[in-house]
Amino acid sequence: MACDRVKASPVSILADIPMRDATEAFDHILLGVSDLEAGIRRIEEQTGVRAKFGGAHPGRGTRNALLSLGRLHYLEIIAPDPAQAGHPDELGLAQLSSPRIVQWAVHTEDIAAVKHMAEAAGIKTIGPEPGSRQRPDGTTLQWQTLGIEETTPLVPFFIQWGAGSPHPSSDAPRLGVANSLRFETPQPEELRRILHGVAIQADIQKSDSPRIQLTVQTARGEISIS
Repeated sequence: MACDRVKASPVSILADIPMRDATEAFDHILLGVSDLEAGIRRIEEQTGVRAKFGGAHPGRGTRNALLSLGRLHYLEIIAPDPAQAGHPDELGLAQLSSPRIVQWAVHTEDIAAVKHMAEAAGIKTIGPEPGSRQRPDGTTLQWQTLGIEETTPLVPFFIQWGAGSPHPSSDAPRLGVANSLRFETPQPEELRRILHGVAIQADIQKSDSPRIQLTVQTARGEISIS
């Protein structure tokens, strides 16, 4: 007689997801600039490494250039795309007077599990939603993103890359290695609650205004980007 298989509950499955430090969990950091070429030059002058043009985001009004921070980690310099004038500037990039970290993404191999985990913790999510862009070499990158309904600044979104899509860190110029990721916010406990709900721990400090600070070990020494 065949034995009945006991189906594991979502809670027991989610309990097996390990806590990750933000410095290891992040997929990419979005450094917003009002002009892409100016942003590329700014980082090159500081580090001696020139970012590689990544491509445009159709329908989003943005384009980017990339720098690797090691396997499965990269810095995305993101700016308005002049060829897509008229699209909403959701990140406020055109108003930036200097480069600023505007968002961060967390890597996942199972975006559905992350959604279940967030919902189990009482965290509202948006998506998953598909995305894509074409690289200059003609390769199309595909992904899914899962947003978190923001109740406080600095919450991340999750990204799962499509099968067959090379991770952008694999062939972007190597900037260095991320040493630390620090968060400053007027609501540290709320940000900590949300991150813990999706199995992420981070260095979070109280401050008057929200800010993300990334430190990177480069060939020229450690630099800070915020």
